[in-house]
Amino acid sequence: RIQVGMEKRTGMSNKKRQELVAYHESGHAIAGALCPGFDEVGKITIIPRTNGAGGFTLFQPSDEMQDSGMYPRSYLESRLVVALGGRVAEELVYGIEEVTTGASSDLQNVADLARRMVTQWGYAGDALSYTAWENPQNAGMGATKMASEETQEKIDEEVKAIVATAYARCKALLSENRQLLDEVTNTLVRDETIGNDELKELIKKYGAKPLEFA
Repeated sequence: RIQVGMEKRTGMSNKKRQELVAYHESGHAIAGALCPGFDEVGKITIIPRTNGAGGFTLFQPSDEMQDSGMYPRSYLESRLVVALGGRVAEELVYGIEEVTTGASSDLQNVADLARRMVTQWGYAGDALSYTAWENPQNAGMGATKMASEETQEKIDEEVKAIVATAYARCKALLSENRQLLDEVTNTLVRDETIGNDELKELIKKYGAKPLEFA
């Protein structure tokens, strides 16, 4: 269950902040809407929350996948692209030097997911063999090492490669759909919240095509 906090109307008068948050959330939403097989976008909002979030994009996961707990690699790769959407949108619009710390939790989620893909789910089998290198109940700082230092270096390299691929896909996707990114952002600044139907209409208006996983 996603905890998004209550609406907080204070701090909404700063237009620059509104625009920044709108671009960030638009990046997440567009990436999610254009990644095949990913969760439906429920809504996007730039209304601050009491939990500290400047805004959020609400996704509606598939009941079937949630119930089974089984996610295909394509879904996990899409999840990485979507998580990077806010950070990449900021970079495209404001430049690398002006990227904010707003993507901190997104980047932590990316690092965690990519590492689990390598160490627990065998998605780097060609390089590391098809085995688990970490126990999900015994991961993180202070965990018992199941791999040699050499293997740990290979794990790090495979994690970096997965994240680099997701970042490149996200940057290409948002760059190709920059007009859509601007339009969704402007609509958010004006209306504060966008629903799924309106987002789909904007995607249709600009003829945005789904991301293709090479």
